Amino acid sequence: ESDLSQLQTEVEEAVQECRNAEEKAKKAITDAAMMA
Repeated sequence: ESDLSQLQTEVEEAVQECRNAEEKAKKAITDAAMMA
């Protein structure tokens, strides 16, 4: 039971980090496009 909730928490954290990385990538591309 506790193992499952621990695993769920870790998965959610990983998904959140992935979204953050995606946002940073989009921002970097947008910034690069504006500078070009």
